[in-house]
Amino acid sequence: MRNLRWMLISGATLVIAIGGAVYYFFPKQPTNQAASVSNDVPPPSKESRMLAVPAGNPLLTADSNQFRRWVPSYPIRCGEIIFEKANPKASNFSFCVAEIRKRVTTATGYQLSRDDVIDSRVATHWNEVTGAK
Repeated sequence: MRNLRWMLISGATLVIAIGGAVYYFFPKQPTNQAASVSNDVPPPSKESRMLAVPAGNPLLTADSNQFRRWVPSYPIRCGEIIFEKANPKASNFSFCVAEIRKRVTTATGYQLSRDDVIDSRVATHWNEVTGAK
């Protein structure tokens, strides 16, 4: 009885494994054969979004979500250190500037300088967008 049970379990497992492999390795065939023959590129959907990088400092046009991604808030509140206090002698000031530069470059491909990050216009924009002070 035990051998029969193990044979059924291992047989079911084998069927599921083979079915999963077939599903994974063989792509779905398109239902519309005319669409698959055409080499036309479909128009972009309304839901697709394209990253538009402005010519210049991206921090000057960043929205609140971008600031949330680019300006670290844990474990160090870089926004307060860089934009509110704006004291270059504060602890972690250099770390925060370097981290913001790295994150903006990774997200946009635009290389920020140290002066771009500590620009007073960026601080004003950050305060407006985030509602600080």
